[in-house]
Amino acid sequence: VLAAPAGYAPWIAGERQALADAARMDCDAILIDGFGDRLTAALALDLARSGQRIVIAVDAISAVAAIEQLRALKVERHLLGAALYAAVAAHAAPRLCSDCRLPVQAQTSESALLGIDPGTVIYRAAGCGACDGTGYAGTALVFETIVVDGPPHGLLAKWADTGLIARHAFLAAPTLAASARSLAREGAITADEAIRIARISTRGPAVGINHPHILPSTGNKRGLA
Repeated sequence: VLAAPAGYAPWIAGERQALADAARMDCDAILIDGFGDRLTAALALDLARSGQRIVIAVDAISAVAAIEQLRALKVERHLLGAALYAAVAAHAAPRLCSDCRLPVQAQTSESALLGIDPGTVIYRAAGCGACDGTGYAGTALVFETIVVDGPPHGLLAKWADTGLIARHAFLAAPTLAASARSLAREGAITADEAIRIARISTRGPAVGINHPHILPSTGNKRGLA
């Protein structure tokens, strides 16, 4: 084992040799920029199962889609069930400027899609000196997380349908769509942005930040996120 600085976490390409080289170092975590073949995925899962903290970045529209990508590589199901700790999806959205956001009453179509009563106050972009007239200031991140524990863990190990896994995982956790709607109601993002994310997360093309699935595992036997 090669010595590494405390807290060292190399960011490597998704290639088997690069992963094998990193595994020989005393790393706090290994960050992998995707992977293109079954052998690399199997090695990552095996390392995670043995206790190495592994974070894999992939482009996918949702946490469920990320799990489906892993399955598509046809790694042994027991490896995936034993190693995967969580899948996290994040989409970036323009954050409304808090100095000038404009309160309006939600229209009937908006309220139906956001799950609020018609006339509920939501916010639209306006523009002021603080935001250079754009109406936006910074970025809001919209998350969803599937923690592979309890029923989801058992279902994953049995290679159950990902829709069934998601139904169990989201019983007590918000989906991307629910998180986006909540941010819209709080005035962090516009209703239009929340609706766009909700639609894309279920059936549209990938958008937002690249490599959205990142959640380091801590204090558990399954070290892959």
